[in-house]
Amino acid sequence: MVEFLGKWLMGVTCAAMILALAEGLSPAGGPKRAARLAGGLLLLLAVVKPLISLDGSALTRAMTEYRLDAEYSAQALEEENKTLMMDIIEAQSAAYIQDKAAALGITCTVQVEADEAAEYPIPKVVTITGELSREEREALTEQIEADFAIPADRQYYESGGAE
Repeated sequence: MVEFLGKWLMGVTCAAMILALAEGLSPAGGPKRAARLAGGLLLLLAVVKPLISLDGSALTRAMTEYRLDAEYSAQALEEENKTLMMDIIEAQSAAYIQDKAAALGITCTVQVEADEAAEYPIPKVVTITGELSREEREALTEQIEADFAIPADRQYYESGGAE
Protein backbone atom coordinates (compact mmCIF):
# COMPACT_ATOMS: atom_id res chain seq x y z
CA MET A 1 0.00 0.00 0.00
CA VAL A 2 2.85 2.38 0.83
CA GLU A 3 4.54 1.46 -2.45
CA PHE A 4 1.32 2.25 -4.32
CA LEU A 5 1.05 5.66 -2.66
CA GLY A 6 4.71 6.40 -3.39
CA LYS A 7 4.29 5.63 -7.11
CA TRP A 8 1.10 7.68 -7.25
CA LEU A 9 2.74 10.67 -5.59
CA MET A 10 5.74 10.37 -7.91
CA GLY A 11 3.43 10.37 -10.97
CA VAL A 12 1.54 13.44 -9.79
CA THR A 13 4.81 15.25 -9.04
CA CYS A 14 6.27 14.43 -12.48
CA ALA A 15 3.08 15.57 -14.21
CA ALA A 16 3.15 18.84 -12.26
CA MET A 17 6.78 19.42 -13.23
CA ILE A 18 6.04 18.76 -16.92
CA LEU A 19 3.07 21.13 -16.70
CA ALA A 20 5.21 23.88 -15.17
CA LEU A 21 7.93 23.37 -17.81
CA ALA A 22 5.45 23.43 -20.72
CA GLU A 23 3.72 26.51 -19.36
CA GLY A 24 7.00 28.33 -18.86
CA LEU A 25 8.28 27.55 -22.37
CA SER A 26 5.08 28.38 -24.28
CA PRO A 27 4.56 31.85 -25.72
CA ALA A 28 1.80 34.08 -24.36
CA GLY A 29 -1.69 33.91 -25.79
CA GLY A 30 -3.32 30.90 -27.43
CA PRO A 31 -0.38 28.49 -27.18
CA LYS A 32 -0.02 29.18 -23.44
CA ARG A 33 -3.75 28.47 -22.90
CA ALA A 34 -3.48 25.27 -24.92
CA ALA A 35 -0.44 24.22 -22.87
CA ARG A 36 -2.36 24.91 -19.65
CA LEU A 37 -5.32 22.87 -20.87
CA ALA A 38 -3.12 19.97 -21.96
CA GLY A 39 -1.11 20.16 -18.74
CA GLY A 40 -4.28 20.22 -16.63
CA LEU A 41 -5.58 17.13 -18.44
CA LEU A 42 -2.21 15.42 -17.94
CA LEU A 43 -2.28 16.26 -14.23
CA LEU A 44 -5.87 15.02 -13.94
CA LEU A 45 -4.86 11.79 -15.68
CA ALA A 46 -1.91 11.38 -13.30
CA VAL A 47 -4.22 11.81 -10.31
CA VAL A 48 -7.08 9.58 -11.53
CA LYS A 49 -5.24 6.81 -13.45
CA PRO A 50 -4.14 4.80 -10.38
CA LEU A 51 -7.72 4.80 -9.11
CA ILE A 52 -9.00 3.51 -12.47
CA SER A 53 -6.33 0.81 -12.74
CA LEU A 54 -6.71 -0.25 -9.11
CA ASP A 55 -6.79 -4.02 -8.65
CA GLY A 56 -10.04 -4.79 -6.84
CA SER A 57 -8.93 -8.19 -5.58
CA ALA A 58 -5.71 -6.78 -4.12
CA LEU A 59 -7.66 -4.01 -2.41
CA THR A 60 -10.14 -6.55 -1.04
CA ARG A 61 -7.28 -8.71 0.23
CA ALA A 62 -5.62 -5.73 1.89
CA MET A 63 -8.87 -4.66 3.54
CA THR A 64 -9.54 -8.22 4.76
CA GLU A 65 -6.05 -8.46 6.25
CA TYR A 66 -6.50 -5.09 7.91
CA ARG A 67 -9.86 -6.14 9.37
CA LEU A 68 -8.40 -9.43 10.66
CA ASP A 69 -5.48 -7.57 12.25
CA ALA A 70 -7.91 -5.13 13.86
CA GLU A 71 -10.05 -7.99 15.22
CA TYR A 72 -6.97 -9.76 16.59
CA SER A 73 -5.81 -6.55 18.25
CA ALA A 74 -9.26 -5.98 19.73
CA GLN A 75 -9.32 -9.53 21.15
CA ALA A 76 -5.83 -9.12 22.61
CA LEU A 77 -6.84 -5.81 24.21
CA GLU A 78 -10.01 -7.37 25.58
CA GLU A 79 -8.02 -10.21 27.18
CA GLU A 80 -5.49 -7.74 28.60
CA ASN A 81 -8.32 -5.61 29.96
CA LYS A 82 -9.95 -8.64 31.61
CA THR A 83 -6.63 -9.65 33.20
CA LEU A 84 -6.03 -6.14 34.53
CA MET A 85 -9.60 -5.92 35.81
CA MET A 86 -9.19 -9.27 37.58
CA ASP A 87 -5.92 -8.13 39.20
CA ILE A 88 -7.55 -4.91 40.38
CA ILE A 89 -10.59 -6.71 41.78
CA GLU A 90 -8.41 -9.26 43.59
CA ALA A 91 -6.20 -6.55 45.12
CA GLN A 92 -9.09 -4.28 46.12
CA SER A 93 -11.10 -7.17 47.56
CA ALA A 94 -8.11 -8.38 49.58
CA ALA A 95 -7.52 -4.85 50.90
CA TYR A 96 -11.20 -4.52 51.82
CA ILE A 97 -11.24 -7.85 53.69
CA GLN A 98 -8.00 -6.97 55.45
CA ASP A 99 -9.51 -3.64 56.55
CA LYS A 100 -12.62 -5.43 57.85
CA ALA A 101 -10.40 -7.90 59.70
CA ALA A 102 -8.45 -5.02 61.24
CA ALA A 103 -11.75 -3.45 62.33
CA LEU A 104 -12.53 -6.73 64.09
CA GLY A 105 -9.11 -6.60 65.77
CA ILE A 106 -7.62 -9.35 63.60
CA THR A 107 -4.08 -9.15 62.23
CA CYS A 108 -3.75 -11.21 59.06
CA THR A 109 -2.88 -11.20 55.38
CA VAL A 110 -5.52 -11.85 52.75
CA GLN A 111 -5.29 -13.25 49.24
CA VAL A 112 -8.30 -13.26 46.92
CA GLU A 113 -8.68 -15.24 43.71
CA ALA A 114 -11.26 -14.12 41.16
CA ASP A 115 -13.29 -16.43 38.95
CA GLU A 116 -11.59 -16.39 35.54
CA ALA A 117 -14.43 -18.25 33.83
CA ALA A 118 -17.02 -15.61 34.65
CA GLU A 119 -17.83 -12.90 32.12
CA TYR A 120 -16.90 -10.27 34.68
CA PRO A 121 -14.25 -11.25 37.27
CA ILE A 122 -15.76 -11.71 40.72
CA PRO A 123 -14.04 -12.83 43.94
CA LYS A 124 -14.32 -16.61 44.29
CA VAL A 125 -11.78 -17.88 46.83
CA VAL A 126 -10.26 -16.19 49.88
CA THR A 127 -7.14 -17.35 51.72
CA ILE A 128 -6.46 -15.75 55.09
CA THR A 129 -3.10 -16.23 56.78
CA GLY A 130 -2.65 -15.40 60.43
CA GLU A 131 -3.14 -16.58 64.00
CA LEU A 132 -6.93 -16.38 64.44
CA SER A 133 -9.03 -17.70 67.28
CA ARG A 134 -12.17 -19.68 66.53
CA GLU A 135 -14.36 -16.66 67.30
CA GLU A 136 -12.29 -14.40 65.03
CA ARG A 137 -12.54 -16.95 62.21
CA GLU A 138 -16.30 -17.17 62.61
CA ALA A 139 -16.70 -13.38 62.69
CA LEU A 140 -14.48 -12.89 59.64
CA THR A 141 -16.19 -15.75 57.77
CA GLU A 142 -19.59 -14.16 58.38
CA GLN A 143 -18.27 -10.77 57.28
CA ILE A 144 -16.85 -12.20 54.03
CA GLU A 145 -20.07 -14.12 53.33
CA ALA A 146 -22.13 -10.97 53.90
CA ASP A 147 -19.92 -8.65 51.83
CA PHE A 148 -18.79 -10.92 48.99
CA ALA A 149 -21.20 -13.89 49.03
CA ILE A 150 -18.21 -16.23 49.25
CA PRO A 151 -19.37 -19.28 51.21
CA ALA A 152 -17.33 -20.68 54.08
CA ASP A 153 -16.22 -23.69 52.01
CA ARG A 154 -14.27 -21.33 49.72
CA GLN A 155 -12.62 -19.46 52.58
CA TYR A 156 -9.33 -20.98 53.64
CA TYR A 157 -7.51 -20.15 56.85
CA GLU A 158 -3.82 -20.85 57.25
CA SER A 159 -1.91 -20.39 60.44
CA GLY A 160 1.21 -18.32 60.26
CA GLY A 161 2.51 -14.89 61.09
CA ALA A 162 0.80 -11.97 59.44
CA GLU A 163 3.08 -9.80 57.37
